[in-house]
Amino acid sequence: MLTACEEYFYAKNMIGTTEDIRRIVYISLLVAMSIVLHTLEQMIPLPSPWIKLGISNIATLLALVLLGFKEAIIVTLLRVLIGSILFGTFLSPTFMLSLMGGISSAIVMGLLYKFFQRYFSLIGISLFGAYTHTTIVIILVYYFIIHHKELFYLLPVFLFFSAVTGIINGVIANKLVMKVVEEKGLGINLLQKDFY
Repeated sequence: MLTACEEYFYAKNMIGTTEDIRRIVYISLLVAMSIVLHTLEQMIPLPSPWIKLGISNIATLLALVLLGFKEAIIVTLLRVLIGSILFGTFLSPTFMLSLMGGISSAIVMGLLYKFFQRYFSLIGISLFGAYTHTTIVIILVYYFIIHHKELFYLLPVFLFFSAVTGIINGVIANKLVMKVVEEKGLGINLLQKDFY
């Protein structure tokens, strides 16, 4: 026979374990989603190898809002790692650019979401994430690959594409988050209550 105290701790540990399992499942689903989006993005012809639609960033935004900053970083890391293995770019310059751009973007979005959530919608946060990714990639390309200052003349063009895709990704992520909230969450404690 379990005492009342033992039953309480057993139930509490089971609830914690269930929530941990759910978090792992949702992280896995978001990673899978981001890899599918990344694969679709690779199939779309773009005018420059450094212009990216960044649609896989939707999964990072969802992880950030629904699960937390740590989970958003995990989703980003796994997406870049698995995506690079699938496309044969692991440890290549493309991999390093994607990794640094993705992590920098996730960090900026996480900081904005944590400290400036009342001032920025999810669309605004996505926009800053897209700007960060583009800027970091251009700086790294300049210092490690091209070494021509003329590259920075193209930065406004890249930032324009980033603005468009950042807004679109933010709108899509916002709609998905609202849908999750309408469906009464994920069965875990959501971090965000009010959405824009």
